[in-house]
Amino acid sequence: IAQGLWQSHLYTVRTLNVDEADLTELVRLRERLKPQAEAQGVKLTYLPFIVKAVVRALKKFPMLNTSLDEERQELVYKRYYHIGLAVATERGLIVPVVRDADRKSVLERAQEIAEENHLPCLYPEEVTGSTFTITSIGSVGATLSFPIIHLPDAAILGVHSIRKRPWVMPDGSIRPRDIMFLSLSFDHRLVDGAEAAMFTREVIRLLENPDLLLLEM
Repeated sequence: IAQGLWQSHLYTVRTLNVDEADLTELVRLRERLKPQAEAQGVKLTYLPFIVKAVVRALKKFPMLNTSLDEERQELVYKRYYHIGLAVATERGLIVPVVRDADRKSVLERAQEIAEENHLPCLYPEEVTGSTFTITSIGSVGATLSFPIIHLPDAAILGVHSIRKRPWVMPDGSIRPRDIMFLSLSFDHRLVDGAEAAMFTREVIRLLENPDLLLLEM
């Protein structure tokens, strides 16, 4: 773990983009779907929805799904979507990988995430090969963080606590809404700042309008 963190610090030009999302509609959708998920033995968290939004955004902004071959100094575009999920365990930080996340439904992702989070040990192939990583800091109550990129990924998305905050609506009124900060750490050698910001906004657009996530697998 320490070696990986040191390499990330040494071999990336790490830059941060922060934005905020109104997840009120996603909170309502999850509450409606939880009983159906539980009937199938699945604990439905927000993470499967976030994974789906990230994959959709990666397809629109493919530079976030690349890596740099350091030895050949070549840019590697990846046409598959293996999403790493940084998980804090008693043994330290591990990053199990949801492979081919674009081919799984929300419930399938939820089941796989739950299984990975409770595995006593993981095989090497289960924690390698990610193309993008998500770290859920909100589960421990964090408001904001600057995640360290999981090499060789181009970026990592930090998702944080959902909290009730006063929010200015389009009509100018102020209402309590469920707000979450997103922090995208990206390697500036691979991704421009404007592209990173647009990627984050696309993730937010999908999370704020979760019905869009259900229109396709």
